[in-house]
Amino acid sequence: MRADTERLPPVAASSPGLVRLPAGLSLAGHMPGSTFASQRYRLLVCCGTAPSVEFWHAVDLVSGREVGLTIVGAAGHGSVVDRVDTDDVFARTVWMCGVRSPAMTRILDMVDTDSGGAVVSEWLPSRSLGEVASTRPSRAAASQSIRPLVNTMRRAHEMDSILDLENPGRLRIGERGDVYLAFPGTLPGADRAADVRGLGAALRGLVTGGVGLTPVSATASAW
Repeated sequence: MRADTERLPPVAASSPGLVRLPAGLSLAGHMPGSTFASQRYRLLVCCGTAPSVEFWHAVDLVSGREVGLTIVGAAGHGSVVDRVDTDDVFARTVWMCGVRSPAMTRILDMVDTDSGGAVVSEWLPSRSLGEVASTRPSRAAASQSIRPLVNTMRRAHEMDSILDLENPGRLRIGERGDVYLAFPGTLPGADRAADVRGLGAALRGLVTGGVGLTPVSATASAW
């Protein structure tokens, strides 16, 4: 296979309804099996955390569909999780609602609650960067997989918008083998340099077996 067309292997569909129970709570007190937003969403698997934000695979209990939740502004235990202005996050994210790109999941809703807000996005059959990195893909395949996201980032920057790609927990590998933004929601302070760093870290992690793909804050969640 030619190097410029080499791709990561396709992703098998995930099993709906799977609940993985942890040994304890996430930094913001959420745990798999619990609900969020007035019992609208049931949390299934935490895909990553950072100060003031968590990335969850969840189920919409009204529609029955699987979704991704970027939960922001939640109060943590003491000062472990910083508060952010959810309205600010929504204002920085709303432009993505009209974007249709294989490098970005579709935003379904934005919800605000007393315990924090969330950007609700379409859930796609996918794997984490770490899972794919463990298979040691070739440099050519890794570079090809990230190309659509690079193009989407460039278009966003041309519009003076930010994707907020710095945390690798936001990114997943879809059915076609492409890296995509699975958990949109731009935090205050995110900038173009952070987007570039995030893409570089994702590519480096894929070709080095996952080095640098798990941020320190994510390891604090009980998994």
